Amino acid sequence: MIAYHKIWLYNLLVQEQVEKEYRTGNLTDAELKNVMEKYPVGFYTPNVFIRVGLFLLTCVIISFAYGLVTLILIDTKLIVKPGYFLFLGVTVYIALEFVIKNMNHFRSGVDDALIWISSGLILSAFYLYTDAQDMRQQDLAIAGFMVVLGCYFSLRFADVLMTAATFLSFIAFIFILWNQIPGWGLITMPFLMMAITAGSYLLCRFGRHKAITVHYSNCLIALQVLSLLVLYLAGNYFIVQTLGSDIASDKTPQVPFAPFFWTWTIVLPFIYIGAGIKKKDVTLLRTGLLLVAAAAFTFRNYYHLMPIEATLALIGATLLLAAYGIMKYLKTPKHGFTYEIVDEENIMDKLKIESLIVSETFSGTPAAAEGTRFGDGNFGGGGTSSNF
Repeated sequence: MIAYHKIWLYNLLVQEQVEKEYRTGNLTDAELKNVMEKYPVGFYTPNVFIRVGLFLLTCVIISFAYGLVTLILIDTKLIVKPGYFLFLGVTVYIALEFVIKNMNHFRSGVDDALIWISSGLILSAFYLYTDAQDMRQQDLAIAGFMVVLGCYFSLRFADVLMTAATFLSFIAFIFILWNQIPGWGLITMPFLMMAITAGSYLLCRFGRHKAITVHYSNCLIALQVLSLLVLYLAGNYFIVQTLGSDIASDKTPQVPFAPFFWTWTIVLPFIYIGAGIKKKDVTLLRTGLLLVAAAAFTFRNYYHLMPIEATLALIGATLLLAAYGIMKYLKTPKHGFTYEIVDEENIMDKLKIESLIVSETFSGTPAAAEGTRFGDGNFGGGGTSSNF
């Protein structure tokens, strides 16, 4: 399914893991060079500055080329038809496949730009096609189409941003669809989103350790982070009350289950942090630390205990002191935790990298020493006769 050269993708994973071992001092220069030669990668992947430049240059070239075509056809009604944008999108997609297959571009900026341009043009064609429909139905149709289109591009090109956009489109599709249920649709929305995002997180966490997802590990990490964020936002009191303002009345200004949502808003970030520490999961830990600030802002929005400047200063000082104390404590590793930067668990751990290095470094049959020759005996060359 993936468009890129699968053997090179595998070799790239091998090289990345070997480079980690080399940086930690577990490999010599000769061993590193030997493995790199055994597992070559033919992709064109420039540094981040060239990648950004190529991305912008590709966008400019496509804009000028299609702008010229549009100027030629401006007197016709063709340029406002869905088929015209579909034609442009398919053309860019063909160019994308050509660049990947024949020019071996991989995260070069060119393929990144072509991915987004082609998907954007195809989505524009669908938007024009559904323009005459009811607004609510059009939004639902566009969100559903974005999910389908994004799933294809994510599976085909393993693009992290496309994966994130697809997940958010799926959340929007569920929200629009469920919101159309009269009466209790909006009331049960937070609980539905909680169930969906919790399931998404568990599914991605389980799938990260499967061989079939070896080339989608970054996409699954992005999905995990988004699932955790949306899971929290689904029960955040400010979000729930803002979206459910139609439910609240003058007599009951708070949304239903307000104590539950307040508890969710304050407690869930600390549950993330606790689970991250217990499971040594950096994704959970960092997401929980980020959401502590969101919980503080939510509380400050309703309860003005002190000015916002003082609140931010207090929270910042507390976090700095906590970080300093933890760093001092973990200078010596304790209970599996350390302050030192270490490489995270990688899918290559399952590929027996040590065996790979040994087999590639010491490949070949060793020759026997000159003074240990056998075969001069009269009985099968074993050296068992009196002539030995």
